[in-house]
Amino acid sequence: MFPLPSVWFLRFSLIYLVIGSSLGAILMLNKAFTLNPKIWKILPIHYSILIWGFLLQLIMGTAYWMFPKFLSEHPRGSTWQIWFVFYSYNLGFILYLISKFIFPLNSLAIIGKILIFIGIVTFMKLVWARVITYNK
Repeated sequence: MFPLPSVWFLRFSLIYLVIGSSLGAILMLNKAFTLNPKIWKILPIHYSILIWGFLLQLIMGTAYWMFPKFLSEHPRGSTWQIWFVFYSYNLGFILYLISKFIFPLNSLAIIGKILIFIGIVTFMKLVWARVITYNK
């Protein structure tokens, strides 16, 4: 059965894909018709949303589902850890986007980056434990 955290990772990644692709479409329209030269300022947010929002969450959701399972009652490990990863990563990413593109506050960007980092490290720990124990 497909785990619920993976479903939410994939849902959020697809939301970020739609947002990032829409920004890309705006950029391409601006390139073709020269609507406003200031539109090119959204290029970094376009990249950030597609790489950090879409691609990385797609990878995390798929990896959580497909990596080897424990041969126990909790086959994918602690569920609170993966929900912690989901919330900390997405909250950190949203804080980072807000700080870089809406309200330029360096402290908000640092908090966002720390939350993203904690989420990624926790995810790596959660998945790595499944890889190591599977071979024993």
